[in-house]
Amino acid sequence: MTRDVDVQKLLAVYAQRAKSASIPYRAFAQAVQRQASASDQTVPVYRDLAVNPDVVLVPRLYQLSRDGKLSIESSGNQIERVILPDFYVDALRAEYRRMDESPDVPFPDEEALKLGIPPEWIQSVSIDTDLPSLIEAEGARRTPFYRLVFPDGVRPFIVMSEMVGEKLLELAVLKIRQYLRRGSNKDFVQHKLAYAFPAKESQLKDYLQSILIKPYDVARELRSGGSDFSFPCWAYLTSYVKQDVMKKNDKTPEEWSSVQAAWLVDVYNNHYKGKAQREADREAALKALEQAIRKPPYHWALDDVLAFRDSKGQPLLGKYSKEEFEEWYRVQTTEAEPGRLPRLLVVVTAQGQRWFVPKDRALMLALKLVGDARSSIRARLLEDWRAALEEFSNLPAMESDERFREELAARLTRTSPILAALVSERILPLVHDELSGSGESPAELERLFYRGDLVSLEGLLELHRKQLLVDARNLLPIWYSIPIVSAIVALFVRRKARQRKERRAVRQTEEKATTKSAGKPSADRRVEFAMQAERVAAQILPKGADLEEYLGVLIGRWNTMINLEAKNNLTEDVNVLVRDYLRGLMRTLKPSELTRERVEALASTLSDTPNLLKIRNHAALEEYITLYMLFALRR
Repeated sequence: MTRDVDVQKLLAVYAQRAKSASIPYRAFAQAVQRQASASDQTVPVYRDLAVNPDVVLVPRLYQLSRDGKLSIESSGNQIERVILPDFYVDALRAEYRRMDESPDVPFPDEEALKLGIPPEWIQSVSIDTDLPSLIEAEGARRTPFYRLVFPDGVRPFIVMSEMVGEKLLELAVLKIRQYLRRGSNKDFVQHKLAYAFPAKESQLKDYLQSILIKPYDVARELRSGGSDFSFPCWAYLTSYVKQDVMKKNDKTPEEWSSVQAAWLVDVYNNHYKGKAQREADREAALKALEQAIRKPPYHWALDDVLAFRDSKGQPLLGKYSKEEFEEWYRVQTTEAEPGRLPRLLVVVTAQGQRWFVPKDRALMLALKLVGDARSSIRARLLEDWRAALEEFSNLPAMESDERFREELAARLTRTSPILAALVSERILPLVHDELSGSGESPAELERLFYRGDLVSLEGLLELHRKQLLVDARNLLPIWYSIPIVSAIVALFVRRKARQRKERRAVRQTEEKATTKSAGKPSADRRVEFAMQAERVAAQILPKGADLEEYLGVLIGRWNTMINLEAKNNLTEDVNVLVRDYLRGLMRTLKPSELTRERVEALASTLSDTPNLLKIRNHAALEEYITLYMLFALRR
């Protein structure tokens, strides 16, 4: 004996020696006690069994009984007999072996068997509602035997639960074959079913013949999904058999077996038909998913992919399970032939966002993003450089190629995070090399590459420092190009800049004093306002947008003045108005009170002042004021 006691195994050994599945408990307990007495008494379980085996055996026997692994006959509080299922399993298995040898043997019922199987080992299973869920559910089979219950007064019969997966369908097909063999049933069925299959008489004849000569192959085909013909053929055939047999008054055991078999084949046929349809729907949905992800805009977040719909507007998620989607996602993003990229690229931006890009669409996406990013970055650079030149100052990016490249990279990260990630992670050259080798790379993409590598950022965006500087100077008023006049203007501009700087310093000093008088250090208060403004801005901004860049977009919507100087003056006037308004407000406002609703309400009040009501695109102005408040607080 081992140092633990496997009571089920001890019972099996004892039953084998006694050649009986019905074991008297007391004789079994005494045998175990004798064996324990001869074992190592320093082991507690052996010592307990040797002294009083009931203490160890009884609780474990009741647990095995609750698990359905044995049956207990009791008298009062005493166990009289332990019954193992092997005896009944062997007897029922022998009955079904008879059926294999002679298909005319009917399905066995409890009355004919006369075995007295313990009730707890038999589970009643409704043929039309319960059986479909048990066909492929190994874990759901908790009892050794099923009592298959049929509707319409059809007799139930007993089957081992292990048979419902495959064997029961084979036996049912054999019973249908026997039905077709009897008398002229086959010819009569063929004649009746011909009306349901016009122009397919030959196919119907061949299929009925295959049931007669190759029943196991027919059952195997049914389990594997069948065919477009076999599904309806079985549906009509089983319906006819049921009608033909049930209209008879006195039915023979063979006829009862035929109608039972017809019900069984009908259930299996519908189950495997539904399974095949679900599989076809799943494959179609995954194919639709692959097609949808390859459509514009060629980059998708996970939430976007999970929300994909089919051509009828139905969600794709549901036609495949979440687990099936995760497996598809794993295969698409990780598996590939040696030396090649997976079909779906995962691009992580500097902001931590994950985007899915189809490999064969990555270069087209890059080409589109380059065009969009170039327009936006060029416009912002020209505006900033023009403003600096207008004040007779220079920016580092204007004077150094290295600083210019750094400026381009920073602006690209803000303007087009996905393109920035594709460039920084060196994905595009790998995709280009792979697709160009297979002839799939469009010719217009060649300008992005040189000798197998991506061109420089200046070449990619077609933005060059010296040309941009010339373009920015061309935006200045004409007198900036006249040396004497520009020198005089420079004096006034620099004086005004100095005055603005001094006023700014005075305002900052006043703000510090005001905040300090409120009993809180100014630095801490500014940090709290900045953090709260950052959180509110994230709630308002469009997904993936940069605050400063988006403010520039909004200016273009509400400030439609043609004259550049007048346009800049109007923008600055609105900005000054907002800053002055905030300065007075911050003396009493707490950082925690700066919510999205409060900021939007403040912006609405401010934008409704008489002077600002004259601006046409009032909605864009109000959104601009809302975000500019947050921008000013964030600085």
